[in-house]
Amino acid sequence: MRRALKDYLNQEFRDLIQVNEQRDAGITGNFEVTIVNTGKVIHSKRRGMGHANTAQSRQAIVEQIREALGAL
Repeated sequence: MRRALKDYLNQEFRDLIQVNEQRDAGITGNFEVTIVNTGKVIHSKRRGMGHANTAQSRQAIVEQIREALGAL
């Protein structure tokens, strides 16, 4: 699921965002989406923003990215 979201975001927003995925031993891993030009973190599991594992949470990430890019 996370991989599909990462692929979608990379395809949709290309080099405007950075998607990091990090595996941690004994944990479910970390997923973070950042706006490249500003460094603004849109979503970070590590920072307590939870899993991006529902259609609603994925759509919220996409909307936040579009909003942040529109403000540039």
